[in-house]
Amino acid sequence: MRYQSEMNYFIFSSFIAFALTFYLCNKSKIFQYIKKSFLPLCAALFIIALIVFPKTAVSSASKGIHLWLEVVFPSLFPFFVASQLLNRSGFIGFAGIIMEPVMRPIFNIPGCGSFALAMGIVSGYPIGASITSDLKRQELITKTEAERLLTFTNNSGPLFIMGAVAVGMFNMPAAGYLLYISHVAACLTVGFIFRYYKSSEKSTQKPYLKMSQKIRFELKKLKNSDISPYTLFGECVKSSISTIFAIGGFIIFFSVLINILISSGFSGWVCSTAPTFLSKLGIGPQLLEGIFCGFFEITTGANLINLANADLVIKLCTVSLIIGWAGLSVHAQVLSVINGSDISAKPYILGKALQGVISCVYTFIGYNLFSSLIHKTSSVFANSEKLFPDNWKSILQSSFNSVLIISVIMLLISVIYICTTAFMSRKNLF
Repeated sequence: MRYQSEMNYFIFSSFIAFALTFYLCNKSKIFQYIKKSFLPLCAALFIIALIVFPKTAVSSASKGIHLWLEVVFPSLFPFFVASQLLNRSGFIGFAGIIMEPVMRPIFNIPGCGSFALAMGIVSGYPIGASITSDLKRQELITKTEAERLLTFTNNSGPLFIMGAVAVGMFNMPAAGYLLYISHVAACLTVGFIFRYYKSSEKSTQKPYLKMSQKIRFELKKLKNSDISPYTLFGECVKSSISTIFAIGGFIIFFSVLINILISSGFSGWVCSTAPTFLSKLGIGPQLLEGIFCGFFEITTGANLINLANADLVIKLCTVSLIIGWAGLSVHAQVLSVINGSDISAKPYILGKALQGVISCVYTFIGYNLFSSLIHKTSSVFANSEKLFPDNWKSILQSSFNSVLIISVIMLLISVIYICTTAFMSRKNLF
């Protein structure tokens, strides 16, 4: 018996030693094999899950299609078309000269990046990434500048934060302002932090040209441009349709994935194994499940957090965390948008993780400063169900209005600056 035990111990030890030796000798090959087999293995598991949970798959796919068709399409499509029109027509390059004195010192980004920042703040995912990719393809910014810009311009829009989350889920409109302001402040903070990303690299911009010379150069380019407006508009619509369909595919896929994780009990099992010290901080299994689901897709995660049994401040902070992070669904959309360019996604992922943490901190500070105002205002508007647009036509009209307002503001700033420069220099810029 003793001999048998020693023999088993020897065989087990020999197996461990052999496995370690094999692993150390073929470490690179093993990692390469795992890397190549990971995606097919996940696809096989996903197919099995679809077979096991067919009802969940069909219903969640239907919800994803409804979300894309009724909300995402009308809210994002005008932004895609307008941003590409303004970009390809040369307007962004011209307006970028005006915003250069602001964007360069703060974010170490050319002035044309201001358009990506403005559209990203008011429209939603992934408009900022789309504009950044277009700027890089037109060589208005360098690879490093594109990576800096991408870290803080791909943000959630006010329609989702103040409408879907604050009003639709929490029934607290005032909390929407807190979440949105914290979200925007966090994105600006991330932009300032990432101004030092590869700061040793020099820009391709020619610093010896005066601003008035740059304006004359851009105006001359616009004047001599032979682009047909009808052809340009058609290309922008085709490109926007292609992008919006890709986004719809990601929304439907992640809607099915996250609902299968919930229906199978996998997300609940993962969150039930959380450390006990988290419960002392007011973060229970329900809240953790919302964070876990929000890691993949923020709409489902935010709804689960709202239904969790926790203090309001904790729920708002965790919602702010996952909105800042954006979720793997949005990241997949961004990767599809920047596909074909040489922009690295690593700074973007790090920036979104940092934005989530910073936004959570800002929300906590803001709640402690204005909690009485939030509760007071929310009680007044508790039954304001029509505070935000909830149908296809209203959402589409709201998107067009936002695009028009941004364009008019940037145009007015440009015209005022040109007139001021012309008056000061007494020269005809045309």
